[in-house]
Amino acid sequence: MNTRPFFQVVPAQVKLWAWITVIGAVATGLSVAVWATAAHHASPWTILLYSAAGLFIGLLFATWLLGLGFVFADARRRAMRPVLWVFVCILFPHLLGFLLYFVMRQPLASPCGHCGQAVPSGQRFCSWCGSLQTHSPSADGPSPFGQNQGTSR
Repeated sequence: MNTRPFFQVVPAQVKLWAWITVIGAVATGLSVAVWATAAHHASPWTILLYSAAGLFIGLLFATWLLGLGFVFADARRRAMRPVLWVFVCILFPHLLGFLLYFVMRQPLASPCGHCGQAVPSGQRFCSWCGSLQTHSPSADGPSPFGQNQGTSR
């Protein structure tokens, strides 16, 4: 599975906070393990167990954070409301917000030829400057003659 396109969309700040979350969770697990080992004379395997638990919880939160970053950046480049979609993903339980986003997301927006702002693919005029948008014939949809255009039997 190629994850490069996913990580190219996620903003760099979100990637940094995901790393900080993982490192912080592992450090918290290690410190709790050292405290439990010293205070309660637990076995040394306790350190490994608490560290693994911290790593698991950190990776879980980092994955969720990366998903939110992806939704924000992807909604922005599709000319949707990114903050609204992030709140939907946060507030809907059991990852239903992410599923709803992927079902409802629009096609990629193209930049306006006049002002450079993102314009959704089905829009004929730019919302920012009002200039007429020209789309390539392949972006408008399927040909009225079907897919086997120009082939004979």
